[in-house]
Order: sequence, then structure tokens, then C-alpha cells
Amino acid sequence: MDDLRETHQIGANSREWMVGMDTCRPLAAQHIRLTGISDARDGFSFVRHQPDISQILACFSGAGEVLIDGTWKPCRTGEAYLTPGGKLHAYRAVANHGWGVCWISYDERPGHPLSIAAATPVLAPYDPRPLHDAIQGLYRECVGPDDPALVHHWTQLIQLLGQRAIRPYATDERLWRLWEKVDADLGHHWILSELAVLAGMSGEHLRRLCQRQIGRSPLEHVTWLRMRRAASLLTGSGRRIEAIAGAVGYENAFAFSTAFKRHMKRTPSSYRGVRS
Repeated sequence: MDDLRETHQIGANSREWMVGMDTCRPLAAQHIRLTGISDARDGFSFVRHQPDISQILACFSGAGEVLIDGTWKPCRTGEAYLTPGGKLHAYRAVANHGWGVCWISYDERPGHPLSIAAATPVLAPYDPRPLHDAIQGLYRECVGPDDPALVHHWTQLIQLLGQRAIRPYATDERLWRLWEKVDADLGHHWILSELAVLAGMSGEHLRRLCQRQIGRSPLEHVTWLRMRRAASLLTGSGRRIEAIAGAVGYENAFAFSTAFKRHMKRTPSSYRGVRS
């Protein structure tokens, strides 16, 4: 095996665009220590033996190499290297090849909702484009207008896209299995006790887990899923508002319109008109 001494080396020909929690407070709120985009070239090499971070490293162009079970393996476009805290991990650019990666480094704490629960680093399929664009958006906002609202929303988007990568390796997968079931049947009249049974836990534990991982109560998240689906149906189909109301679990168009306006700040008809 190659020499695996602790190494943190960007290389003279690599370029990086980064935002850190020290200068971006919303990142600190999400326990994101650093996020960025790297145009990695010769000399780009990192080896961490007992890191106090967990990390998502997603390749959007070219190819590099990552250490998996003691062996260097290629990390190509459409793959992410997921590294849990406290575990040896290593990655590097390949001579004469460019390697474009976007990444998130999380402060690692036991029980953190974004912890990667894999025993060792893993290489997983992942579409890097949304994460790349979100990090680029945050970077440009932070070095430019620095509008607090936009910084907050870019950070939220990065956090959600990070969750998408981590989801199969998260500390507790029961929530994501639950929301997949709920999202497949939004017309159902969901109640907390039923959600708890599906998740395999008590209602109070489900409430605490939801609040910690997604910042909403279980029923608030059901409503969020309904509004998301309704917005898609309003702009992507010609269905009547009454039909959309039923499809997302509302008994009548009035109740649906009231809920939609409360969450989306405009009526269903005006939302459809603005985006048509």
C-alpha cells in the first residue's frame, strides 16, 4: 500500500472555492464546518487518520482516487465518497487528470442527525449537479451581495442535498422510509399515531426525531410534502384545483386553498398563473 501519512495538500495547480462556518453563521447552525468546490490537479492529496469531521465528496467531472478498504479505487463523475468521522479516509487527484469535486465537511458528534453511520468510507452513486450549483450559489452570494435571506436559503439547500447523499447511511433510516410511504399516498388522512406505527416508534419519539432531523413536527412535515406535491401539480398538470386538493389529502378546495396560501404566500390559482 502507498504511504498513508497524515496529509492535507491542495497542490500548486488546484483551485478551490470555499465557505466556512466562521464567516457564514447559517452553516454553523447546520453543523457544516466547511463546504466548497475543488478543481483538483496534481498534488491534491488528503489522508486523515482520526478526523473530527464526516464528509461528502461528490465528483462532477474527471476522476480521482479514493481509499476503500485499504485499496485505491477510482471516483468518477456521478459518484460520492462518504466518510464517517473518526475513520481513516484518503483521496487524491491522478497525475495528468483533472478532478472536479464538490464537498461538505460536517462537525462530527455522536448522535448528530447527519452522521454517516457506515463503519468505513463508502463510494456511492450520487448526482453531484444540484449540490455543485448550491455551493456555487452560496459562495457567490457570500463574496458578493451577502444577502442574509439568500445565504440562509442556499445553506438550507446544501444541507438538504447533503441529507440526500447520506440518507442510506444515516444513523436512523426509519424516518426516510416513513416519508417515502407517506409521499406515495398523500391523499390519505394521516394522523400522528398512524405515522408512529409505520415508523416503528412511539409518537413522542417520532416527534423528537423529526424535530431534530428536519426541524418540523411529523404532521408539519406531512403538510410540507402535500404543499410540495400540490405546487408541482399546479404547474405541471392541467388538473382542476378541486382534484389537486383531493390528491393531497384535503376534503375540499377551500381548505386546500387556505393551507396553500398560508404556506406558499399566494393562492393556488395565482401560483399556477405566475408559473404558467
